[in-house]
Amino acid sequence: MSSPPSHSANARRARKAVDAVVYALAVAAVVFLLGAVLGVLLGGGLVTAKYVMFLLGILLFGYGTFQLRPDPPWDTTETDEGELKVTKNEQNSRVIGERDETRFQAAVQRIPPLPWYSLPPNQRFSVGFKLFLASLATLAWSFVLETVFGVMG
Repeated sequence: MSSPPSHSANARRARKAVDAVVYALAVAAVVFLLGAVLGVLLGGGLVTAKYVMFLLGILLFGYGTFQLRPDPPWDTTETDEGELKVTKNEQNSRVIGERDETRFQAAVQRIPPLPWYSLPPNQRFSVGFKLFLASLATLAWSFVLETVFGVMG
C-alpha cells in the first residue's frame, strides 16, 4: 500500500490547473475582443465575434493538438549515398520542463489569483496543452453566445 500524495504535491497540481484555466480563459477573452472589434468595424456585431471565435477556436484546437505530439526518439538523416541513417535524438535527452515565459504568459501571470500562487515556467503545463484548453474554452464561449444569448447569424 502506498502513502497518499503529500499536501504540497496536491497544492502544486491545483496551482498548475488554475494556471492552465486562467491562461485558457485569457486566450478566449482575447479572441472574443478581437472578434468584437472586427464585428464593430465590419458591422456584424456579436455575430462576427461568434464566427471569429469559432474559426480561431478550431485553428487553436489543431495547433494545440499538433504541439502536444511527442518528439520521436530518433533522427533520420540522409547520407551522401542517398541512404537514410537513423540516430538517437539527443534533444529528447534534455530535461523536460525547460520552458521560457512569453510576454503573453507574463501578462496572464498578473491576472488574479495567479500572482498569489505563481509557479515557475518549468512547473506549469506546456503551452501546447494550455492552447488546447484555450481552444476548448473559445469554442465553448462561441457555443454559449449562440445557444444562451441567441447570437444567430
